[in-house]
Amino acid sequence: MYKLWISGVRRLAVTGSEGFVSSGTGAGAGSGSLEVIVPDAGAAIRWACHGYPNSLAKWHYHPQFEIHLIREGTGQLMAGDGLLPFEPGHVALIGSNLPHNWLSDLMPGERLVNRDVLCHVRPQTIRMLSSAFPETSGFEQVLRRASHALVLSGGSARDVADVLVGMGDHSPSRRVADLITMLSVFEQAPAGESRTVVTPEYNPAVAVGAESGVNAAITYISAHLDDVSLEGAANAASMSVSTFSRFFKRVAGVGFADFVRRLRVGRACRMLICTDMPISRIQRISGYDNASNFNRRFRDETGMTPSAYRKMHAMR
Repeated sequence: MYKLWISGVRRLAVTGSEGFVSSGTGAGAGSGSLEVIVPDAGAAIRWACHGYPNSLAKWHYHPQFEIHLIREGTGQLMAGDGLLPFEPGHVALIGSNLPHNWLSDLMPGERLVNRDVLCHVRPQTIRMLSSAFPETSGFEQVLRRASHALVLSGGSARDVADVLVGMGDHSPSRRVADLITMLSVFEQAPAGESRTVVTPEYNPAVAVGAESGVNAAITYISAHLDDVSLEGAANAASMSVSTFSRFFKRVAGVGFADFVRRLRVGRACRMLICTDMPISRIQRISGYDNASNFNRRFRDETGMTPSAYRKMHAMR
């Protein structure tokens, strides 16, 4: 069920890329676009923040594992073959070479300045830590779970978020302590506050070299969400319709129509909460010409009608 809440929505200009270096495409173990992350001199931990849209916010992978916080907006996390709604306060641990991307539900012209806060560390750094300090041996299991995208909620997510944001102002030695604290939270999180996104059957090898097609399709879908078509997405990815349909389901983990529906409902949710637009107009902007179809699709994702959804959030 697709449940959303909005906190501190802002419409501001986007910031720069905060020191990341991105290559074109990479073949390696992942199946997205390879991101080359250059650490600070003499440091094993790389901390950064950036906004959205951003050239780095695409379907990509890297050798480092990543602790990631979403501070603004709602949308969908794509990781491997998994798809999971996110909201402000979303915290995830992404494993080494696991393709991932956070797609925000944006209204036309909207930009989020402070959406992302993250840090990167190579897995071998944590393994050396565990070797030197047996007390941290549980981190190995955390990294194994991160290979399927480990997401926290509740108090565990808030604890990691507070430490990750504060890390930006800390000295290199303090950042080591911050990292250990965050990994400890991931290790000790209750079962009800910890889940993985990627299915056990996921095989990164099935989509090696797929990054250009995936990113082209996502760009097209995001730009044409109100009148998107399977044919248009296939053309953007330079594939036949039948080939693209099979390709997208294999790589994204859901069919094209289901993916588009989730993005459309996500956009409608934001407009219901953040604007006073009539529901009929929100319906059209979200890509639905028929009110009954819009209500049915919205109810399938949220469990309630658009009017009930707006009323629920108006009372908060």
